Amino acid sequence: MRGCLFVLVLAAALVAAIAWFAPAPIVAAVIGGALQSNGYQSSSTTITATADPPPRLLLGHADRIAIDASDVAWKALRARHLALILEGVDLFARTADTVHGTIEGAEIADGRGGTAAASSIELAGPANAAAATITVDRATVEALVQAAVQQQFGVTATSVDLVQPDRLRIVTPGLTAEASLVIDDDGSLAVSTPLGTAPIVRIDPSLPLQLRTMEVVPAGLRLVGRLDVSGLLGG
Repeated sequence: MRGCLFVLVLAAALVAAIAWFAPAPIVAAVIGGALQSNGYQSSSTTITATADPPPRLLLGHADRIAIDASDVAWKALRARHLALILEGVDLFARTADTVHGTIEGAEIADGRGGTAAASSIELAGPANAAAATITVDRATVEALVQAAVQQQFGVTATSVDLVQPDRLRIVTPGLTAEASLVIDDDGSLAVSTPLGTAPIVRIDPSLPLQLRTMEVVPAGLRLVGRLDVSGLLGG
């Protein structure tokens, strides 16, 4: 009888231990599978899920989920490194209350076969409308402007200078023109010149990012927008 009771107590303790400690790796595997089903790929990904108490994870609720990944391809986004922390996560609905983190070495597809490179993207705020601060280096912006002017107006710009707060000085053979950077109604970054407006960067619709403002800074160009991370997760 004592032996039977010991076995029952041991079994109960084992079940309790599994319920307490096992959910985190199980949930991490589930999240990884959900990301992949939503178009996510990477060379390496580490997912850490925590909840207090841990068994809440089995009910689909996580206090915090950390995602650390390298060589990421996710819909219209490519990145050398991604580090995000999601808080207040509903695993079944694929939603979160807040998000913060960084995306480094990013490339954003424009939906027309082209890409725009960003040295970094910083995210912070509500997961369905996180503030996205995007830094693009000067050389990249200048090359994008040159390409846009050539494509839109057939004009070859020999050099482009960024001037604070949102101005451009475009040099062409025999002419130096002043222009400005603007955000179009559709959320595209464009250059406004005396000849008209030429789009520089359009965001692929599969990436729920809406550009709002931009500013010339010493490092290049700082763009600020809103990214729906919950929408990116498929929620």
